[in-house]
Amino acid sequence: MDHAPAQAERSKQRERAERILDVAAELLLKWGYKRVTIDDIAERAGVGTGTVYLHWKTRQSLFQTLLMRETVYVWNALLEQMRADPEEVLLHRMMHSLLLIVMRRPLARALFTGNKELLGKLSFAGVDAELQKQQMAAASQYLSLLRAGGLMRTDVDFEAQMYAFSATLIGFCFIDPLLGPFLVSEKRRGRVDSPGLQETGEMETGDHGGLSLETKAAMLARTIRLAFEPEELPSLASLQELAAKVIAIIEQICEAYMQQIQKNMLH
Repeated sequence: MDHAPAQAERSKQRERAERILDVAAELLLKWGYKRVTIDDIAERAGVGTGTVYLHWKTRQSLFQTLLMRETVYVWNALLEQMRADPEEVLLHRMMHSLLLIVMRRPLARALFTGNKELLGKLSFAGVDAELQKQQMAAASQYLSLLRAGGLMRTDVDFEAQMYAFSATLIGFCFIDPLLGPFLVSEKRRGRVDSPGLQETGEMETGDHGGLSLETKAAMLARTIRLAFEPEELPSLASLQELAAKVIAIIEQICEAYMQQIQKNMLH
């Protein structure tokens, strides 16, 4: 039996679904979740409204799929860097990369920071609850592996360390709207003159405040390196072994997301 026609049709459907998601992302960033309708998406994608509903039962399901696809992109970007360089498994290196990846992608940034103005109720219902649990469990497993492998300090309680680390990461992600204007004005007056706070490359404003994103990522990495990691780090061989384990964990998360994405899509 010739399966080529069926395979070609499935490929066509996948391409069409991706195009619809691309348009949904564009309109979401432009107008916000509350204003974007299925009719808007269908018209911009060049398909009928009914065609959109062939792929997703509801508008919310479509946008949930979009946010899950964006999450998979972030995870895959981290995987790519870790496969190329096992030192990316180090906490300060991974968080440096994560901040750059997320903040350079408007949709990922909105999802990561819970931008209610842009995402509306999707900021609460954008990702399946079970996937969120799996993601949190993976993060805990990752930090446990780091501690066991001598890549994190063990002179403090694990839960306390998790709390401090989470507060640090969240602080770097959420502080700009509060601190940004101060940094810009102080920089213009020449008062922010510490070598660690100099811009590197083009000045970025708006969501990124008065410092470049690269500088902020570097300062996040430095903070994590000094606060949570031991002075001496293990050998490259140890890092390679640990990186393989962490890669497997992230791959499982990506697979879980992809399964949910397929589940959300009717065809």
